[in-house]
Amino acid sequence: MTYSRARHLAWAAFALWGLFLVAGAVLELATKRGPGQSPPGLSDTLFSILISAFPVVGIVILARQPRNTIGWILMAIGLLWAIPLGSYGGFALSRGLPGGPVALALSEPLWVPPIVVMGTFLLLRFPSGRLLSERWGKVEWLAWIALWVPMVVVVLAPGEMGDTLYPNLANPLGVAALKPLLDVLIPLVLLIPVAILASAASLVLRYRRATGTERLQLKWLVAAAAAVAVVYLVAMVASLESAWFGHATPVWVGAIQSIAVSSFMLIPIAIGFAILKYRLYEIDVVINKALVYGTLAAFITAVYVAIVVGIGHAVGTRGSPNVALSVVATAVVAFAFQPVRERVQRLANRFVYGKRATPYEVMSAFASSIGGTYSTDEIGPAMARLLVEGTGARRAEVWLQTDRDLRLEAGWPDRGTREASVLPLGSRPPTDELSRVFPVTHGDHPLGYLVIRKGAGDAVTPADDKLVSDVAGQAGLILRNVRLIEDLRASRRRLIDARDEERRKLERDLHDGAQQRLVALSVLYGLAGQLADPLMDGQREAMGDLAHQAHAALDTLRDLARGIYPPLLADQGLVPALEAQATRAGLPVHVLATGIGRYSRDIEAAVYFCCLEALQNIAKYAEARQALIRLQEVDCEIRFEVEDDGRGFDPDSTPLGSGMTNMSDRLAAIGGFMDLRSRPGSGTTVSGNVPIGQVEQVLEPVK
Repeated sequence: MTYSRARHLAWAAFALWGLFLVAGAVLELATKRGPGQSPPGLSDTLFSILISAFPVVGIVILARQPRNTIGWILMAIGLLWAIPLGSYGGFALSRGLPGGPVALALSEPLWVPPIVVMGTFLLLRFPSGRLLSERWGKVEWLAWIALWVPMVVVVLAPGEMGDTLYPNLANPLGVAALKPLLDVLIPLVLLIPVAILASAASLVLRYRRATGTERLQLKWLVAAAAAVAVVYLVAMVASLESAWFGHATPVWVGAIQSIAVSSFMLIPIAIGFAILKYRLYEIDVVINKALVYGTLAAFITAVYVAIVVGIGHAVGTRGSPNVALSVVATAVVAFAFQPVRERVQRLANRFVYGKRATPYEVMSAFASSIGGTYSTDEIGPAMARLLVEGTGARRAEVWLQTDRDLRLEAGWPDRGTREASVLPLGSRPPTDELSRVFPVTHGDHPLGYLVIRKGAGDAVTPADDKLVSDVAGQAGLILRNVRLIEDLRASRRRLIDARDEERRKLERDLHDGAQQRLVALSVLYGLAGQLADPLMDGQREAMGDLAHQAHAALDTLRDLARGIYPPLLADQGLVPALEAQATRAGLPVHVLATGIGRYSRDIEAAVYFCCLEALQNIAKYAEARQALIRLQEVDCEIRFEVEDDGRGFDPDSTPLGSGMTNMSDRLAAIGGFMDLRSRPGSGTTVSGNVPIGQVEQVLEPVK
């Protein structure tokens, strides 16, 4: 069917509905009422107005999307409810026109099609117009059977038509010979609730599997259905006692029942919003509360029925209310209400948000992280993880703006790569059509950005926008603290880099200057000793002594140059450099290395000089017999320990020297930390950890 033809047909169907509505109203007004027959009241008029929501929403959808299956289903529901057969039957009987009894007989089962279509076909095919899978076609066939069997049974059933305003009128279409068969088919009316429950299961399953736009659309229908269920449960609880004990229905109960009937209009309205305006609204909270209160209403109803009705019937109090049982039911509900509410709330959160955290849980966890004892390195990943859990994004990132650049501070899940992690100052994080960027400020100072990256088909919802905006509004202070610490680390690193550069410069100056002069002087002393007069032994010995002292000074200078920044560390790495230092220590030193390769200059220098400082302290203060250096790479970290068997000391009562402070500063500058363990008489262990995941630059393994 072409677009234009479908649109014309939609407007024709809507015009037919309007014609049915007008015809029904005219026929009702023209009908002569007999004794005991009252004209249509306010409730009938109200119902006609409410069911008009189905065709009205249907034509609104079809006017924009004339081949939309859901729009046609809504139009069909409106048409089925508006067919004026009953109105014509009454009019014909009152005026003596033909066809009155037949029209009344055909009108009796007309409540079945709109109920079945709304409860089955609409749920099975919403929102795409297609079934969830081919196997759900069996449920649709079951719905067709549930639609036609009651209609056939009611139309062909012999006897009086008791559901019309003419109870003494015999069914002109009844077939007495079919009564045994119809009696067998009557239980098949139960197929209607079975088909509706199966269709509801299809809707729930579709919602659980849906993402993006379809999930947003389904939320509207789920919310409307839950609201209708809640209202009907409340109406059932309100009318239960009067119905059971045979009392007259109070006015307030009738009002609640009218509201329950009126709630039907929520379904077409919700569908209209879902299809036409799904991007502008978010109703997670409505669905959540509707599920909670609906389940609680069902719980209260079950308790009341079980105690008041069930036990009351068992003890023979039917016909009069039992106050004691009502009090017991109230006490049971009051006692169990809070535990049941908490469990129902958790289940509702699980249903609405899936595996995501609720917005309240995200903000609560975020507030805890602000006031807790998290380290600065943990805040960024924790914040990114909360955003992923709260929005269902495939990845969240925290970007920090420093005085020099914009850098990726943390991401969740961690990709294990730092691609595009540093951008020029003034840039924004890279994004695509599935990403959303939220600036973070503190006062008037920009501090960075929060980024969420959704998966394909998963739209960023208004609830996601609000949640991340709220987190961004609270994250300013945290990112400011992170920025200050980053600036401190950068400052430490600049100082240490400057100091190491001065070491290297001094080593080059010694090597190229004083060391070369001492070598030349040693050579000259050797030549002078060879040229001296053999008869002047004292002169030859003096020259040899000078040459020996020059060699000793040269060795001392070389040791000094190696200590400043050993060329062996730059050429071969940590293990050979430390082994060389171990041979020159004043006590036996063993070096045990596991999995150690080549790393960036910052890491190798930090670990080397920390171990060297520890060895010097052992030689000066420990009075140890031996020492041990352990090196290993574990979990993207280099861990080192320098252990001795010396006299030890009490770290709490002994002030640490500048050497330990320098070690701690050097490690902190590259994200590491140092630990000191010692007891009097039990030796001392200096250990440290250096992360290599962020700053490592692997060169080659040591063989």
